[in-house]
Amino acid sequence: MNKPLKGAGPNRHQARESAVEVLYAWQSGECDDASIPGLISGRLQEEEREQQDQDYLRSLVEGVLEHRENLDEKITAVINRSLRSVATLELNILRLATWEMMNRLEIPYRVIINEALELARDYTDEPARGFINGVLDKLAKSLRAEESK
Repeated sequence: MNKPLKGAGPNRHQARESAVEVLYAWQSGECDDASIPGLISGRLQEEEREQQDQDYLRSLVEGVLEHRENLDEKITAVINRSLRSVATLELNILRLATWEMMNRLEIPYRVIINEALELARDYTDEPARGFINGVLDKLAKSLRAEESK
């Protein structure tokens, strides 16, 4: 894992890794919202992620959970099948990236997709990465139409 340069500021990639792990644990634990603070706290205590952007981690998790229905609708429309057929890790990477595309307009959509693919490399296999890339490319065309021209 690459460490940020001294003085580089909080690391958003590490925050995204932690957010995917929190969302996965939350969904695996029967979607118990009461578990979220403890899950986030656990990720904040990870030594290898001491440089992560803590506020961004919280923002990602809260944003995905608050808008999960809307995110799932957008993803379902693109994949044209039930979300039950999508592995939990893949789904949470898609939710995270979709939320960022919709709410973090200062981040170019290509950066968001690249970050999602980095997460997919760390947590999934090659077919899943292709699936995630295809879904996010299609979502970018609708969510970031002007930018993706």
